[in-house]
Amino acid sequence: MGVEAPEIFLRIYAHHGHRCPMSTLGGRLGLAAKQQVGADAEGLQLVYSNRTCALDGIAEVMGCSEDAGTLKVENDGRHVLTVNTADASLRFALTAQALEMAGHYRSLCNRLEQNWDALDAAEQGRRRAEMAAVLDELLPQLWQADDAELLIQMETGQANA
Repeated sequence: MGVEAPEIFLRIYAHHGHRCPMSTLGGRLGLAAKQQVGADAEGLQLVYSNRTCALDGIAEVMGCSEDAGTLKVENDGRHVLTVNTADASLRFALTAQALEMAGHYRSLCNRLEQNWDALDAAEQGRRRAEMAAVLDELLPQLWQADDAELLIQMETGQANA
């Protein structure tokens, strides 16, 4: 990798098991939410609207999990994180630009992974290297982009009584 990953993203990738755009974008959603609600928010409950790799990024940053009951998935296909605390409810979504960046990588992987088992080891290695090179370029863009390029804060409200 040309640019060293920030420590939080190294933790996300360790938690997730590999580097990928969606776990990175989940981390960005979590970082934005944490900045808004604070590190010690009471009664923290998260809902993400899509079962994707983003969940691991969100969980690692926010310290929440499905097992603990503090992270719930409502799989409706959107990329929206709802953050509920004792005092407020916030909602963040990924922008079309963020999803396009991640989608471009997913399309590349889909193309390169076709007929994988029929490929010899050298060709598999070449294709893995091509995917890694694209990640080496893409991930720093996702780490360093302004929030406005990747995220939309959709609404702010009072917590439900």
